[in-house]
Amino acid sequence: MLDLDAIDVEEIATALADQTDYEHRWLIDPRTGELVLWTSDLGVDGENPVELDELDLILIDPLPPYVWYQDMVDFAEGISDRGAGEQRGRCLEGKGAFRRFKSTLYQGTPS
Repeated sequence: MLDLDAIDVEEIATALADQTDYEHRWLIDPRTGELVLWTSDLGVDGENPVELDELDLILIDPLPPYVWYQDMVDFAEGISDRGAGEQRGRCLEGKGAFRRFKSTLYQGTPS
C-alpha cells in the first residue's frame, strides 16, 4: 500500500497545472508515489522511447483552465476584507485574468 507521506504534493500540483502539450506527460508510480516525466521522444529515463500504455504508471491529466479559474473566483469571494475581495474579483474579468490575479496576490495591486 502506498504511504501518502511519500507523495510530494507540490509535484502533483505542478503536474496538474502543466498545460504545455501532449509531447510530455506526468505519471505517478502507484507503488512508490514517485512522479516521472515522460516525453514522446525520450520515454521516462531520458534515453529509451516507450509508449504510455506500456508503462505500469498512472497518467496525471492536467486540470483544464476553467477549474483553475473557478478556484480563483472562489478564493476572491471568500476573502473577509470586502475591498480586497472585490479587487481580486475585478482582476478576474477579461483576458489576462490569471496574470492579474497572480499579480494582486504577490504585489497587492492589479497590473
